[in-house]
Amino acid sequence: MKTIDSHIHYQLPRTCDEILEALDATGCDYGNLVSEIQRLRSTENIDLLHAKYCSKGRLYCYCALNTELYYKQDKMAQGMVEHVKNIFECGADGIKMIEGKPSERKDFPIPNFDEECWELYWAYVEEKQIPIVWHVNDPEEFWDDKKVPDWARRSGWFYGEGDWINNEDQYSQIANVLKRHPNLCITFAHFYFLSAQLERLGKIFDECPNVCVDITPGIELFTNMSDDIKTSREFFIKYQDRILYGTDISFRPKNKDIEFNKLDALIRGQLCHDFILKDHVFIPGDERSLLGKDDLNINGLNLPKEVADKVLFGNFLRRTGSVPREVNIDKVLEEIEREKKRTAFLSSVKGVAPDYSVFDYCKEFFENEKNAK
Repeated sequence: MKTIDSHIHYQLPRTCDEILEALDATGCDYGNLVSEIQRLRSTENIDLLHAKYCSKGRLYCYCALNTELYYKQDKMAQGMVEHVKNIFECGADGIKMIEGKPSERKDFPIPNFDEECWELYWAYVEEKQIPIVWHVNDPEEFWDDKKVPDWARRSGWFYGEGDWINNEDQYSQIANVLKRHPNLCITFAHFYFLSAQLERLGKIFDECPNVCVDITPGIELFTNMSDDIKTSREFFIKYQDRILYGTDISFRPKNKDIEFNKLDALIRGQLCHDFILKDHVFIPGDERSLLGKDDLNINGLNLPKEVADKVLFGNFLRRTGSVPREVNIDKVLEEIEREKKRTAFLSSVKGVAPDYSVFDYCKEFFENEKNAK
C-alpha cells in the first residue's frame, strides 16, 4: 500500500539520507518536508530545497513565509505575495505556516490573520489553489492549568496565564479568513486540535470544500477518537477526502541522538498506520519517544481499503501533485541571497551576530551542481 508522509520536519546539518532511511523504515514511499520559521534566520526553506534536490524525487517540500515582513507590516501585503512567487520558482510544492502556534505568535509580531495586511496573500493563494499546511493553536488543555501535561508545561507550552494568544480568539480569526476565502486549500495540522469536537470540524468541512486536516500526533488526537471509535470511524468515512496521513517526525539539530530519531520515527509511523488500518493499537512505552514511558493501548479505525488509500496518499497527491516540482538551482541561489539579508535583519533585531553557515554551504553545493551540468 502506497504511503506519503505529508508532515516531516528537517534542518541542516541532518542529511537527506536520514530522511529517506526513516521513510523506508516507516513504510513510506514519499515524504513532504515542512519548513518552520526561525528567530534568527527567517526560515528553513533553503535546507528543505537542498534535501529535496538530493532526494532524487522522493521528497516534496512546503516552504515557510517571510518572517521579516512581520516587522515591516506596511510592506507585508505585496511582499508576502512576491515571496510566495519566489519560493515556487525555486521548486516549492506548497506553504507551511506555523504562525498559529502560540509560541510563534509570542516570538514574532505576527498580525491577526483576519487583518487587512494578510488580504492580498489570502486572495493570491486561494486563486492559485496553493496548498498550505497550517499549525493553528495547540491541544485545548494547554490553556487549562489543571489539565496541561507536565511535559508541555516544561516545554513552555502552558498558555493559561501571561501574554498568550487565546485559542478561541485564533479560531475566530481563521473563521473570518475562511468566510472571506472559502476555497482556500488549507490542511490544518494535528486535526486542527478539534479531535474532541468532531461536529465542529465537520461544519468547517461542509462550509469550506478545500479544507483538510492531517493526523499528525498529538497523542490527545488518538485517545480522543479512541474513546468513541464508532463516531470517529464514521467521521473518517464521511470526510474521507479531507484527511491526510502525516507523522510530524523531526530531523533537526536539537535532536542530536540519531538513534532517538529512528526510534521516535518508528513509533510515530506505527501509531499513525495502525490507527488507520487496524481495530486495535498497542504501542509499548519508551521515555525517549513521543509517547513517553507509558504504554498506549487504544482502539483503531480499521478503515476500508479505499478510504485508507485516500488518507495514506491519495488526498495529498490530489492537492499537491503526482510528482514533486523540480528544484530550480538558479532561483534557489537568488533566494539564498534574500535569506541572508533577512537573517542579517532578524539578527540585528535580536542583537546577535548573523550566522550564514547554512546559506554558504548550500550556495557552494548548488553552484557546484550547476557547474557540473
